[in-house]
Amino acid sequence: MKCDETDPRNAWIFVVAGENEPDRRFKEGVLREARERGFRRILPVDYEDGFAAIFRDEGKFRGRPFAVLGHIRDKALLRELARSGAPCVFFGRAEGEAACRIVRDRGVVGGTDNAAIGRMAAAYFAAQRRYASAAYLETSPWTADEWWARDRREAFAAAARGHGLPYAGEHTLFHGDFSTERMLSRFGAFVAPIPKPLALFACNDAAARDAALCCDVLGLKVPDDIAILGVDNDPAFCETAPVGLSSVSLETVRLGRRAMGLVAQMLGGERPETSAVFCPPSHVAERASTSTAPLADLFVGKAVDFISANADRAVSVVEVAAACGTSRRFLERRFKALTGRTILETIHAKRLALVEDLLRKPDLSIQAIAIRAGFVDASSLCSLFRRVHGCSMGEWRARRKLTTLPPQSE
Repeated sequence: MKCDETDPRNAWIFVVAGENEPDRRFKEGVLREARERGFRRILPVDYEDGFAAIFRDEGKFRGRPFAVLGHIRDKALLRELARSGAPCVFFGRAEGEAACRIVRDRGVVGGTDNAAIGRMAAAYFAAQRRYASAAYLETSPWTADEWWARDRREAFAAAARGHGLPYAGEHTLFHGDFSTERMLSRFGAFVAPIPKPLALFACNDAAARDAALCCDVLGLKVPDDIAILGVDNDPAFCETAPVGLSSVSLETVRLGRRAMGLVAQMLGGERPETSAVFCPPSHVAERASTSTAPLADLFVGKAVDFISANADRAVSVVEVAAACGTSRRFLERRFKALTGRTILETIHAKRLALVEDLLRKPDLSIQAIAIRAGFVDASSLCSLFRRVHGCSMGEWRARRKLTTLPPQSE
């Protein structure tokens, strides 16, 4: 039986994203949301050139309904997308805004809130109340020129000063070459005159890993002399450095789901409910590179990570403790002491954050939301929601609708 090509669920969904941790999680969110909505043709493509080759191949693709989510920068390709009328969600604030100026009302900007990432890093260091100074670390001059790195750097510097933490400036690991000896020499010269202990915020986990290697070779103690904080919470870097790396964790799975929801709206003939969607950072996943706390505090960090990663299903306190490799009673006592709330309260908070995202989708019933959020039935979700928010889910949805402005016309 021939497929109905007019059914939006038969549209081709192209996810153009790389293999770094934020892109991988973004793809995961898109794929999860697309499958739950019944979309059948989902094609991840690692690079923009790969998508362009498919898009321009008349025999394979042109003339069929499709949508694109991810990184697209090539202006000629964007003009072709504009002529096609395909819905697009562009990942990245600066490149996304530039792309949307070309595709106009068929484009939405999506990405991470990089200024919020910088502010979270500064607030995290300031809360520890032990640093004499703060600094920012880039990988290379090319990285420093990227809009996302600039937003993180500027927000971190301003927030650090706002918290009363002296800001010592920025350092770039590589300058036109990738010589390890020169990297070590320059890093040592940069940190030597800065008062210790130093709070060092790296633009991403790769830069944080290189900083940890430099400290290891130069005999600088982490975190006693230099505390290092990265971004992305990527195990490939955080768990392979000489010391476990603390990192700002991002909710890019949630961003992917939200982006796919907007694409589904546009494929269904609706105007997207917003012209931009950005995900804030989730939390700091604390490891040994910033923690001078006992092992118990690291257990709490693992618990928060596990709860965040499993917000779309029903996890028990026993399961959280098992994932952290400790007893329930020990973890519950330490968790409450450090976070001010119980493990169960944190589980509920993370799950309800997902529910709030789903409530913004007017086509989803309360029963469908309960299923997606991993509740056994709608009544148990409704009871929890009312207890926490003081109103029903229908009332919350109505208030959200009234307070949401329509997107500006182009």
